[in-house]
Amino acid sequence: MGRSEYKVPGGKLLRARAESREGLVTFVQVTGDFFMTPEDDLEDLEKMLMGALVDANIISRIVCSFFAERCTVITGASPEDFVRVILNALAC
Repeated sequence: MGRSEYKVPGGKLLRARAESREGLVTFVQVTGDFFMTPEDDLEDLEKMLMGALVDANIISRIVCSFFAERCTVITGASPEDFVRVILNALAC
């Protein structure tokens, strides 16, 4: 299982654990000291990534679209920061 940490400049710490098999995401979990409203959206995002092709453009599209469509508020990080930490964990 891959692990990654990313300290957002001037922001919070993000951690991700992720796994893939045959080029598809099989597990992803993001934690850290950021704030997200509503909190339940994080679990929904993780579920949306399951089965996605491990490709930077696809992961970015899923994450950024998720936050834009849900109007989820993140304090201390951005959707791009989530993409970065998830992709780094998948690369390990």
